[in-house]
Amino acid sequence: MKTTWFFPLTILFLSMLFFQGCIASLHPLYTHKDLVFDKRLLGTWHTSPNEIWTLQNLLESQHSQIKDPKERKEKDIFQSSLVSNNTYLLTYTENGAKAEFMFNLVKLGDHYFVDLFPLDLHEKNELLKNHYLPVHSYAKIEIENDGFELCSLNTELIYELLNKNKIRIKHESLEFENVITASTEELQKFIVKFADNKDFFNDPVKFKH
Repeated sequence: MKTTWFFPLTILFLSMLFFQGCIASLHPLYTHKDLVFDKRLLGTWHTSPNEIWTLQNLLESQHSQIKDPKERKEKDIFQSSLVSNNTYLLTYTENGAKAEFMFNLVKLGDHYFVDLFPLDLHEKNELLKNHYLPVHSYAKIEIENDGFELCSLNTELIYELLNKNKIRIKHESLEFENVITASTEELQKFIVKFADNKDFFNDPVKFKH
């Protein structure tokens, strides 16, 4: 049976993170040429005692679990179109419950952003699993030697302006959620245009070891 994913569960996952009211997008904010890697992000980070973010290099993490060189090569071929050598694995833990995401660091002009995309939902019910669509979400990031800050998009303002036709980007307004359907190229132009507009971003969340 062809897998047809449906996005509300992913939005539920992300609402548990600091990305509250996140922008839900069908397309990524990046192409592979836009991805960079900063070793300062590696490690375990905290925003509160109950929330833990662990960042690793995704491919290195997966290679360490595969002992057979042939299997490792096959996995590399399969993943080359999906992830980059610069892609991080984010393991998010809240009160002991874990979820895994692709965490991509995107450089657009002079600004850096994070694109989050969920990995396997670990759902055992196949029929239920076949009705979920993972979506991308974005945040602006400032990296320092002793931590980093993430600013999620101000979705309340953005969707208000979209509904009033004061800004334009392709999207669908559904009963339960707004979904951005613009292409990666259109997304990048939109994000860069408003990157210096503080009203378009929520207050920063600080991450410390």
